Amino acid sequence: MFLVTRQAWPQLTASRGVILNVGSVAGISGSMTVGRVAHSASKGGVIAATRQLAAEGGRAGIRANAISPGLIATEGTAESLLRPDHPMSRIGAHIPLGRVGTAEEVVNVAVFLASDAAAYVTGANIVVDGGWSAVLNSPTLPNLEA
Repeated sequence: MFLVTRQAWPQLTASRGVILNVGSVAGISGSMTVGRVAHSASKGGVIAATRQLAAEGGRAGIRANAISPGLIATEGTAESLLRPDHPMSRIGAHIPLGRVGTAEEVVNVAVFLASDAAAYVTGANIVVDGGWSAVLNSPTLPNLEA
């Protein structure tokens, strides 16, 4: 994302463009269930870089935001994290909204952030996780490995 943004910066400045990066809840919290240190570090970097891009691009009219999805039902997650034998497959019941998200729900946030309706939004990291990150540190979290 750094190299692409660096190359696009002149065009973004000329057009007062929008940068939309994809982070992850892994970039803001750890996991006792899934080993993901490389993923967490890279997504945390994306979130931090987005904030810095917002700071550097603001005066040029460039807006930079990130979307950090939680567990989203996709073909890929259906074959991995949501398989019945995977510890994460039961996470939906413990998400405050009671289910995993859909790709369409993430896209809806992206459309908003790229639109003029978000003209005063920059440097934000919008978490799209049904409230999961709000309860990740809860002392009542179930043991998903059981």
